[in-house]
Amino acid sequence: MSCGLLQPPPPRPDHYDILGLHRRYSLTRKEIDSAWRGESRKTHPDRFAGKGALQKRMALQWTASLNDARRVLKDPMTRGWYLATGLDRPPERNAPKVGPEFLEQVFELSMAEPDDRRAAGAVMAAELTAELDALFAAWEAGEGTLDEVPERLSRMKYVANLTKED
Repeated sequence: MSCGLLQPPPPRPDHYDILGLHRRYSLTRKEIDSAWRGESRKTHPDRFAGKGALQKRMALQWTASLNDARRVLKDPMTRGWYLATGLDRPPERNAPKVGPEFLEQVFELSMAEPDDRRAAGAVMAAELTAELDALFAAWEAGEGTLDEVPERLSRMKYVANLTKED
């Protein structure tokens, strides 16, 4: 915003940049919501109700971009995917390979009784969450890469689907 006039948001804005957040995985919902509220106050369409059609349209575009950034960053899975790949979600095709051993483990688990499946899935999810947290902590400390993150997130998706209520 310059001279009180809104400029259009970037065509594919970086979710962290438009919310004014540092690029990291370890964000709380409170931090994300606070950043979103602060930026939304500047560009909310109600602030531009008395302005021309172009300014109203810019405000709506900013609101959509800010809401999209908030949605992506609030969910740890989508935030992780975004950090690792720059995309808001996994691709429909050619998802990261999870390995035959893991797929065999998932198959065996899918044959288990629902209570056993949910209990084992909870253990698997906790282990994967710890692995993801360690990968992101190392990256944030400048000691690692995010190369393994998409595969871990794909595994998390398998486990989440497996442990859904029947």
